[in-house]
Amino acid sequence: MDPNELLSQVTGQLRALAQNAVEGLVRELPEEPSAAGTVLAGRLLAAYDRLPPGNSLVELVREMLGDLDAGSPVRLHGWRRAPGAPLGVALVLTDPSGAAAGRAVLGVTPGGPLFDVVVTPGAALSMPPKATGPWSAEATIAAPGGWDAAFGPGLPPTPPGGTATIRFQRTGRLAAGTADGPGISVNGIALTVTADPGTPPAVEVELRELEAAILPAALARLIGVGGSGPMAGGQGPVTVTVRADRAGGLRFAGTGALQAPLPLRLNAPGVQTRGAALELTLDGGEPRLALSVSVTAGLPGLPLRASLDRAGIDLPVVLSPAARPGLDPRRLRELFPDGIGTELNLPPVSGGGVVRRTPDQGYAGLISIDLSVLRLQAVALFRPPVAGAPTSFLVLLSATFPAPGIQLGLGFALDAVGGLVGVNRRVDVTALQRLVCDGDADRVMFPDRAVERAGEIIESLASVFPVASGRVLVGPMVRITWGGRMVSLSGALILELPAPVRAMLVGRLLVGLPDPVVPLIRLQATVLGRIDTAVPEFELLVSLAGSWIVGLAVRGEMYLLVRGGRQPEFVMSAGGFHPRYTRPAGVPALRRLQVDLAPGNGFGLRMEAYFAVTSNAVMFGGQVQLEAMIAGCGVQGWLGLDALFVFDPVFAFAVHVRAGVAVRAFGRRLASVGLDFTLEGPAPWHAFGTGSISVLFWDVELDFDIRWGSPPAVPPRAGRDPLEPLRTAVGRAKAWVAERPAAERTALAFTPAAVEKLAKGDIVHPDATLRVSQEVLPLGVPISRFERRPVPVQKWTIKEVTLGTPQPADGLPSLPERFVPGEFFDLTEDQQLTEPAFVRHAGGVRVGTDGARLGAGHRVDDGYETGYEPPLPSREFSPWPGLFRREAVYALSAAERLERWRTPEAAVRVRPPTMSVVAADDLHPMLADVSLVNATADAWQAVRAQLGDPSAPVQLVESWEQRT
Repeated sequence: MDPNELLSQVTGQLRALAQNAVEGLVRELPEEPSAAGTVLAGRLLAAYDRLPPGNSLVELVREMLGDLDAGSPVRLHGWRRAPGAPLGVALVLTDPSGAAAGRAVLGVTPGGPLFDVVVTPGAALSMPPKATGPWSAEATIAAPGGWDAAFGPGLPPTPPGGTATIRFQRTGRLAAGTADGPGISVNGIALTVTADPGTPPAVEVELRELEAAILPAALARLIGVGGSGPMAGGQGPVTVTVRADRAGGLRFAGTGALQAPLPLRLNAPGVQTRGAALELTLDGGEPRLALSVSVTAGLPGLPLRASLDRAGIDLPVVLSPAARPGLDPRRLRELFPDGIGTELNLPPVSGGGVVRRTPDQGYAGLISIDLSVLRLQAVALFRPPVAGAPTSFLVLLSATFPAPGIQLGLGFALDAVGGLVGVNRRVDVTALQRLVCDGDADRVMFPDRAVERAGEIIESLASVFPVASGRVLVGPMVRITWGGRMVSLSGALILELPAPVRAMLVGRLLVGLPDPVVPLIRLQATVLGRIDTAVPEFELLVSLAGSWIVGLAVRGEMYLLVRGGRQPEFVMSAGGFHPRYTRPAGVPALRRLQVDLAPGNGFGLRMEAYFAVTSNAVMFGGQVQLEAMIAGCGVQGWLGLDALFVFDPVFAFAVHVRAGVAVRAFGRRLASVGLDFTLEGPAPWHAFGTGSISVLFWDVELDFDIRWGSPPAVPPRAGRDPLEPLRTAVGRAKAWVAERPAAERTALAFTPAAVEKLAKGDIVHPDATLRVSQEVLPLGVPISRFERRPVPVQKWTIKEVTLGTPQPADGLPSLPERFVPGEFFDLTEDQQLTEPAFVRHAGGVRVGTDGARLGAGHRVDDGYETGYEPPLPSREFSPWPGLFRREAVYALSAAERLERWRTPEAAVRVRPPTMSVVAADDLHPMLADVSLVNATADAWQAVRAQLGDPSAPVQLVESWEQRT
């Protein structure tokens, strides 16, 4: 569930509740006299004597603000959005000083409903805390320039025109649930509405001193937990805040999500909690507040343990006119666990299993069994048909052999084998990249502690292999070790079928020295390789996450991308890219190659670097940070570099250097020296930047911009004239290609020899089109470089193509080709970093067949035709068994066959006084202009009637077409 989707659902229900409440209060009232001459004139109507009886929302307002009589700072008035508009109601806060202009209005009009917020200009309203029973209310509203805005369905968002803080508080304990537990209670509620021109309006609901009882009191006493009160099983109160605004939706303020962890701990003999949380959910469109806990239990002395994930209680949030808004304690229900697991430890057999529900309305299961001689693991995801989507499942199986594994020789051993099969599942490349970059690829390959990590394993598999109709996954897995598992290499080759076929290689190289169990050096390289034949594309990602050398962290990622197709790219990087480089689509953000030396305890040295080569630039850089501190006193220093090299049109480079050192004492800076400059060169040289010196409270900064040197005495050699290379390219035989048509329109049958010559290009198909193209320079666009050297700005186009007769190129379709932009256009340094590797421009044209008039193609049966017509020519007659007295089968000549293929008209003619009758189901769409009559007994009479002669002879011609 998304926080914004939840807010949308709740907002819709609140609007319906407000609509119902306002409809019961609206009545005709005279205009408010004190509003004359203000922005409220004609809009604000007279006040109600008291708050009239109404539905649950009206009763809640009465409980919070009182009866809204003449002595209340807040009154209920009649309201019109504009003079003459439909009637509504409004809550009005008036300046306590009695100034007529000082008002803040919240107007509600039925039919949406629509809300209006109006604050008179210059108003500065403040309502001191006003107590009404357990409730108290206070407000502060100010709008120096006035505030007049409308909110409602279909209206665009409007920023606040002033500031407002409205707060309602309720004291006293509120409880929901059973008297003996389970249940929840709070010791006070606070509702705060804030608005400010710089931030969107927000609403916060604060649940103070929340306590929860997951277990009934009797069971809690039985296992020795907590006291005997209704909150037995809880551990101390906690305050939780729910926040709602347009930017972030409806969520918990502390986490920014729909779940807030609770400090609930249950450590009784044999029972321990593994986490508790308060959650916001939707069930059938009804918002609910759920309290869940994960518990592990086992009886002392028995080798069996059981676990429950997210079991607890669930309460509906009532937003109905029939009941007061809030939690309905009478509808508390148990929250069925999302997962149930068991563990068995009975040597020589041990293991366990977990069954869970998944967010996509499916199920997941995991089982791990250790048989001493073999450890078997299986993970399965299953989703039944939902909303028309087919059944999908994913199964991951693995078998691990005990040490030292199956020996293969030379110190290598087969440690584990496995496989993956998925139906109606695909690979999410972005999720798989994230998993590799985080060093968590073992979640999909031979996971350790599978039962304990069941939640994260199942969640990772569901995100990496989402549901996709018509896709199939097949993937073998293997793990090989060397040197007694000192070196471990795991790999999985995952194929996504059918076409387009995609291949994924997921691997992990783990080196642990000198002992893989307690290593001093742990180097872990997680690899993702991908081949997509549809693009085509090859991608390789390597991550060093989870590596260290004697406790010093080693991080970083390397990446290679070779992409063809319409948007070709070449990217190779170790540690990321230049800060100004814009990554191509699909290229992940890479972490720098980093090494932390002696981190912590006030001493540290961090080094990071990167190197990248793309189609447009070469870049490298890095940074070194030093920190030596004792009791807040010491030295900090840094040195950074970012370099970009360009080789055309002339060699040039730009290097950005930043360096500095600072002396600090007791957390404060005593003195520092810093330098941040950029050097460009070599001819001319250009250095610019800023230097700074700071001593105590004295700061001096110096900006500089220096140029020296002169351009080369000999200017860069100009590029040659493109005419001759272009003429040579167009004159080559390979520039002219005869393309066979996608749909042939000829009836000719080619001999094997002709087919072979067609394939070689020695002869041309009768319906061929001709294309001419070159890759020397782009056509139709101005160029300022040729072969990366400057040339006068010029534009080349094809004027015409003569193929029998001249054909102007303006009317011919162009053929795009790929060109490297740096070879033909002047690019700035930023453009060299951000432009794609290749761009597409016209390189030629396609020329149609010259002088040929071809009819639209249509399918016919040109093999034989059956005719029934007395008399038949004797030369075409042959005996044929059938139901007609005279019947014949006759062949067509080559000329007749060609005519039938070429002619778009029907080959059925009417010869007066006879008429052709053709069955509609047997006709090709090209024959749609022929009059159709079903060939039935009644149809014969109808035809004769149309001819005006009941005895007239009628011809029936049956025509077939070859259907595909």
